[in-house]
Amino acid sequence: MAEEQRKYPSSPIIGVGAVIFRKDEVLLVRRGKPPLYGRWSLPGGVVHPEEDMKSALKREVREECGIDVEVFDLIDIFEYIEKDEENRVKYHYIVFDFRAEPGGGYLKPASDILEARWVPLSKLEGYGLTDKVIEVINKGKR
Repeated sequence: MAEEQRKYPSSPIIGVGAVIFRKDEVLLVRRGKPPLYGRWSLPGGVVHPEEDMKSALKREVREECGIDVEVFDLIDIFEYIEKDEENRVKYHYIVFDFRAEPGGGYLKPASDILEARWVPLSKLEGYGLTDKVIEVINKGKR
């Protein structure tokens, strides 16, 4: 979906995110596009009309991070709404976050992200994550 179509949407956009654990680490990405440009978060993206959510998440993680994942259960659903200075809705996403595990491939940032890295769960506070991202990571732990 083109950036222009994501801004000022006529209806909410469906997104997916992955909480990908590797032992005592979780995969974080630093966003390369708005909204939240430059902020650390979970990998993911937008569901295309022809995709189911798990397939979209596999595609997005592959495109963004260079790795394959196996997607498991839904962890949480949240709504992200960002308004502009005139109080118009600039971005509106409904995001479905799933627990996932890494498969093949090699971690390297691509497409919509600036960085990707495995972060020890004990070091999350140093990444400026939103409270919601931390909550989703904690819910995804087994």
